[in-house]
Amino acid sequence: MRSSNTFPLQRMPSLRSLLVFDTVARHLNQVRAAESLSLTQSALSRQIKALEDHLGVALFERNSRGLKFTQEGELLYDFTRRSFELLNEGLGRLVLDFERQTLVVSAARSYAERVLAPRLGDFVRAHPWIDVRIDVHRYYADIEASGADISVRLGDGNWPGYDALRLSEDGLIPVCAPAVAQALRGGRPGDVAGHLVFRNVERDYVEQWNRCNAQAAFVNEHAVLKFNDSTTLLSALEAGQGVTVARMSLVADALARGVLVRLWSGEARDDLDYYAISAQRTAHRSATVLFMEWLRETLIRPRAGA
Repeated sequence: MRSSNTFPLQRMPSLRSLLVFDTVARHLNQVRAAESLSLTQSALSRQIKALEDHLGVALFERNSRGLKFTQEGELLYDFTRRSFELLNEGLGRLVLDFERQTLVVSAARSYAERVLAPRLGDFVRAHPWIDVRIDVHRYYADIEASGADISVRLGDGNWPGYDALRLSEDGLIPVCAPAVAQALRGGRPGDVAGHLVFRNVERDYVEQWNRCNAQAAFVNEHAVLKFNDSTTLLSALEAGQGVTVARMSLVADALARGVLVRLWSGEARDDLDYYAISAQRTAHRSATVLFMEWLRETLIRPRAGA
């Protein structure tokens, strides 16, 4: 590496090359980085090559599985990440007083609590001039009359006149707490061996599972406990009170943390997914555009790259 303690920015090929590098480093995937920057992959590769040539070091190792950092690349990313975060914060403060915007996002309680709430802090920290309000509801009103700028809804994507951004690709899967799964180990799929079965009276996913998986339909139910709210049902489930069939997007984080486990393989489908719909009256506002892009980056692109 170069021994000088300073490297004047004016000697760089362009400051944009550092932004391109930072974006590639964040994704470690040239396809997603190019999409994020609205560049072709060849243009992005040229920017990275120019930066590497100028610095005299390789920043990434390229192989059949994608990209990984060299020692120099990891060091540079540590600085560019902090620098761009600080610059973004400064730019945000410049517009804080005269461009504050309020953004109202409506969503069902279950989705708001289990999917949006654990992630929203990232959006607010990145866009401190946007006042975000989450409007939790159980029944959907007309989006134009509701006061919401963005509505997250479960459906088939058919909302005439609106662009609907699909946020999930949901299967319905059998889940329970680890202790319950341990107690059921060794039984055939579908045999709940006297455990409580939780059912949602509005969307009975257990019934949907039984129709789609006849060989693993629930049997030997000790009793049924009925809920009209998914959040309450899943809280009882995580406490080890029973078994159920749940929508994947609502239990994905709990599965990742080990709070819930998948009971058997297979899934059912009801052809419904979560969608984000922006109100026509505010779709053009920067707060709406930024939040929709954040949803795409946070919930869709990681899934596409899995």
